[in-house]
This record gives sequence, C-alpha cells and structure tokens, in this order.
Amino acid sequence: MTAGAFSPTVLVDGDDALLATVRSAVADRTPAVRVVGPDSTQHRSADCIVARTAPASVEGDVTRGGPDVVLYPRTPDDDLARRAAGAAGVRYLPASIDTDGADLLADAIDAFVSVRERGGDPDAADEASAADATGLIEEATALAGVGGWAYDPDAETVTWTAETYRLHGVPESFEPTPERAVSFYHPDDRDAVRADIERAVSGEPFDATYRLRRADGELRWVRSKAAPVVEDGSVVAVRGAFQDVTEREKRENTVRRFKRAIEAAGHAIFITDRSGEIEYVNPAFEEVTGYRSEEAIGRDPSILKSGQMDRTYYSDLWSTILSGEVWSEPIVNARKSGEHYHASETIAPITGVDGTIEGFVAIQTDVTEQVRTRERLETFEEIVNRLDDPIMLQNRDGTFRVLNDAVAEYADRSKAELIDADEFAFMDDVTARRIQREKGAVLDSESTITYEVTPTFPTKGTRSVITTRYPHYDGDGNVDGTVAICRDVTERAEREHQLRVLDRILRHNLYNKMNLVLGHAELLEERTEGRICESARKIRETGDALVELADKERRIVDLLTDESERQRLALRPIITEVVGELRAAHPDREIALDCAEPFEVCTIPELRDALAELLRNAVVHTEPDADVAVRVERADGRVVVTVADTGPGIPEMEQQAAHSPGDITPLFHGSGLGLQFVYHVVQRSGGTLRFGARDVGSLLDADAIGASVSLSLVPQPNEEPNEDARDSADGTDADANVDAAS
Repeated sequence: MTAGAFSPTVLVDGDDALLATVRSAVADRTPAVRVVGPDSTQHRSADCIVARTAPASVEGDVTRGGPDVVLYPRTPDDDLARRAAGAAGVRYLPASIDTDGADLLADAIDAFVSVRERGGDPDAADEASAADATGLIEEATALAGVGGWAYDPDAETVTWTAETYRLHGVPESFEPTPERAVSFYHPDDRDAVRADIERAVSGEPFDATYRLRRADGELRWVRSKAAPVVEDGSVVAVRGAFQDVTEREKRENTVRRFKRAIEAAGHAIFITDRSGEIEYVNPAFEEVTGYRSEEAIGRDPSILKSGQMDRTYYSDLWSTILSGEVWSEPIVNARKSGEHYHASETIAPITGVDGTIEGFVAIQTDVTEQVRTRERLETFEEIVNRLDDPIMLQNRDGTFRVLNDAVAEYADRSKAELIDADEFAFMDDVTARRIQREKGAVLDSESTITYEVTPTFPTKGTRSVITTRYPHYDGDGNVDGTVAICRDVTERAEREHQLRVLDRILRHNLYNKMNLVLGHAELLEERTEGRICESARKIRETGDALVELADKERRIVDLLTDESERQRLALRPIITEVVGELRAAHPDREIALDCAEPFEVCTIPELRDALAELLRNAVVHTEPDADVAVRVERADGRVVVTVADTGPGIPEMEQQAAHSPGDITPLFHGSGLGLQFVYHVVQRSGGTLRFGARDVGSLLDADAIGASVSLSLVPQPNEEPNEDARDSADGTDADANVDAAS
C-alpha cells in the first residue's frame, strides 16, 4: 500500500454487538477505517484489534511490530487492567465508563492507527504513547466534549483532565480536592454525589446526572459515569468520564413537560405512525372512548368509526394530512360501548428534520353535551316560535339566549338584535329592574315564581303582563338561566280594575248599611226582653259576622289585585308577637310555641296576617278547653310552620275551598275565606299549604290533634339575621323557644 493511500484496518475480536459498536464509533473518520471480524481474510493485516478479552494471539504481551490492542470489556476487569498496565501497545478501556456514542473507544482507535498512517515506528509510537497517554486522551476527549477524572480513596486526591477543568470553568492551576469538587454541585445534589462516590469506592460503578454550578455562576447539567479500579481484590481508585449534557437535559425536560401536559390534558390525544397505526394514547382518550391504552395501541383509528361519516369525509381527511396540512373538522365517533359521541377533531402531521411526514397527532374534544344542548335549544326555539305569548330563555346574567317572535314584536326589535341583550334594551328602567330582581329570586331559590308588571313598550305603550318564570338546568343539572312565559292581561287588568272599584263601592255601602242595622240591633237588645231581645242578639251577631266576612273578602281582593314584592322576613319575631297578642286576649287558653331560631324566609309582607288568621282560627273556632301549638322547623330545604290544635278539625269543605278557590259552589256560603287568604299568601310567597301534614312533636299529643295546617316557605338565600332576628338571637324573644305558657 503506497503512502497517502493508507486505509487502516481494525479487527474486532468479539461478538456482533462489539462489531456494531466499533463500526459506529469510527463511521465518520477520514480516511475511512475498515472494520472486520475474526473470520475476515484481512485479519492478519489489521492495524488495531478491539476485543472484550485478550485475543488468543496475545499471551502476556503484544508482539513487537504487531497490531495495537484496545481491551474494551463491558465492565471493569481487574486481570485485564493489570495485563494492560504492563504491556506496550495495549489500551485498557472499560465500556462502562465510555460515553453513549463510544467516543473514548473511537479516540483510542484513532490514537493507534494515526501512527501507522504517518508511517511511524510502532515501537517508538508505543513508547511515546506510554509517555504521553494522558495528553492524547485529553486532546481526544476535548474534541468529544468529555472530561475525565480519577479519585484515589487512600490519598483522598482528585485528578482532572483538561476538559474537566474547562467544564468547571476553572484554570488548570486550580487544585481540586474531594470537597472542593463537590462544592461545584447544586446544594440539593451534593449528597447524591457523595453517595455515588462512596458506592464506587465500595466496588459498584455508577452513571448519574447532576446540576453543576460553574465558576462563572452558570448552572449546567453534567453526566458523570465511573467505575472502580480493583487491584488484589481492593479498590485502589475510581475513574470516570464527565460530560456536559445541558442541551440534552433541556430537550428531555421539554419532552417531559410536554408529556405531562398531554397526560393531564382533558382532550383525547392519540399519536399514530404514517400508516395510521396508533402508537400512543393519553388518559383522556381512555376516558372518552372507553378503550384502554393496551387495547388501542397497535390498532388504527377505525376502531372509533360510528358509521355516521361517509367515505368522502375520510378521503378528504387523509388527502389533507398526507399533504402536510392540518385537518380540523367535527366528527361523530363510537365509544367502545357502541355509544356515539360528537367530537371536534384536529389532526396534524409530525415531520422529521428533513420534513418527511413520520406520523400524526390527533386531538379530540368531546362536544356531545354541547351538541345535545344546541339541539334542545333548537327544539325549544321551534316550539316557542309557534306560540303567540312572549316566551324566552335567558342566561344567568339575564341576557336573551332564545326568544320567539312575540318578544321581538313587543320590543320592536329583531330577534338578532335582542340576543345577548336584556329588558333594559326596550323597556322602562323601573320595570326592567323589577324583572331583574325576579330573575335573581328564581336563580337563588331554584323555584318557580309568578309576578305581574306593567312595562312600557316602544310601540304598544303600557301593558299589564303576568309572567311565570322557571329555573333552567344544563346537562349537568346546574341552573344556567331562566325560562319565562308571559301573557298580556291588559284587558283583563282593566276589567279587574273596574271590579275593584265596584267592590269598594259595594263594601262601602255594605259597611254603612250594616252599621245602621247593628246600631238598631244593639238598641233593641238593650231595651227589650225575651224573644225580641234574643232576635236582636242574633241580628247583631250575624251582622258582625257579615262585616268580618267583608273584611276577609277585602283582604283577599287586595292580595290578588295589588302586587306585593317578596322580601326577607324573620319568622320568630312575627310568630312571637301574634302568639303574645292571642295569649293576652285569651288568657285561659294554652298556646305552645317552638321556634328555636329566627328562620328567615323570602315572602310577601302579608305573611303576618296569614299566620295571625291561622292562629286566631285555632283559638277562636275550637272548644274552650282545646290546646293550640305552633312549631317552626326546617325540612327538605324549606322552612315549615305548623299550627295544630286539639279541636274538632277543619271541615273538608273549607279545606277544599282553600285549595280550589275557583271551584266554590253555592253550598260554600262564604265559609273558609280565611283559609283562602292564607292559601293565596303562601302561593304568592312561592310556598305550599297542606292539611294534616305534620305533627308538632311533644307540644301536643299526636293522637289528640284534631286540626293541623302546615305552611312550607322558601328560606332566604345566604341567610343573615336582620335586626329583628338579632334581637331574637340575643334574648329579646327568649320565650319563642319551646314553651307552653298559658
């Protein structure tokens, strides 16, 4: 072979794995290095031998003029180390301290074959190598960015190569000691460094990554890989390689963060190769589709097909992503259970460094509930548009989400203009604020409310409108707004106004005439005796009853025709006051009260009159020896007031009249008007009225109860005691707790 055309040959005396490692290590060398196995015909002309153990042709020493040898055991071998130390032309390099790219092995081979390329004397080269081995290694490792270090546990000394000094950012005049070397590491990593060194001194190699603070303050990630050097069964040193892996660590950290983000994402994500085979799925994919990762990986996305998408859809999808574009379209897929679900899907190609498409990543957002909600809204809108009455669905903030043509007609605006607006856009401020409060009451109590307002509209003027407003729930059962059904009752309101006027006139005349009748009856009763006196008494009592009946009728009419707004009221002060008045008026009657707390409710002010009516009836319309009890408690999210007595009970006719005030027959004759008043007050307060529904605990014998009436009322949201409630709480109404004073 002529000079200048030298092409060194490396003989690998070992397994296929070692052969592949050597070929990879010298792949980029110029000029090229031939790497051959032991069966090659060129093994006799080898310039260098790489072996796991001493080659068969080498016994004790390398033949002068023969090829140099790199002993490359997988792990440190004491015997090989001793033999290499006493032989020229032999380099001992355990694979366990080499870098992942076998950089130290490549440098050792290069050091040997370079001499032959220059036509030098191998013996002289061996001597030079032995004399300057450290310099050659340091030069090679500097090129590879790998430093070396050694630790003598007996002398407690540390030796660094030039590259290690550079990696620490210190001059070679710096004298490292064990503690000074450890001080460069991050405080949180120093214990790990010490432990790894101790483990190596005990005979165990290590490969670890730490954070290192250079002398200039820059924080870097370094990898330290070391193995013990053993002689006569004892560890005499620890030698290792030291490499800056900051950029690799940054890349790996980015990958780790990216993976954590994918794992935590609420969207179903899966990755496929170029052919569509699934290689990865995240936990959200498992949750959305029902397929576990082991069931999906290795299969293609067709496992999700629902049959709802046509061939054109998939054809367009593949042509888009194979051209390198991003696909983003809705899709209907099938879960493992067979249930269909709607998803918003985005698929993007994954490209290599050369721009070649290597795979795809798909992100799916389950929008099934949104689709179903939209479908429900479309159905709702279709229905309400067929109705003549104004109907609307409004969000929690009061803005219109769905409305029909009737609403647009009253507002004199298009439906598009009203979406995301509210009543303030077309109605007088006073009424709009009232409606705003009613919406809030529905949202807070999650109950239905009916109210009447008289708004002024742009073209229709002032109208009387009765509205029934309901809470609206989303797919998760949470209140997300209100539904309102309105009815224009202007004409009816005008007729009611006329009837109210007529009612007042009739009552005024009735009172005037009855006062005259009662005055003459009292006069006759005082001046006569016998049957005439008795008849006069009956006339007076009947007249008094008629006046009382007219008063009850007036209260009911006023309640039905005059709009009272709900407000916060504490029950304990009200009930305590009513009970006190009755005890004073009827000192011989026993009235028990159990009201342990203020019990604030959302009700109309007439509730006091309704409670007084119930208690007065229980005292006045029962036998003199009948007992009466009142109990206030919480039940099923409501505040329940129960009035019970040991009298004969409330006639069935009066109970029916209270619940069905519109179905009064001629036999009714006006009885039960007081209960009707109570019924309307409770209804206007959003509550319910029941007969015989509850007992009153120990206040009365359950078997002796003749009548029991319960009012179920809406508690005040975010209950905070008002002034009356505070008075009750600090003892002003102490007798409102359980008592049975007579």
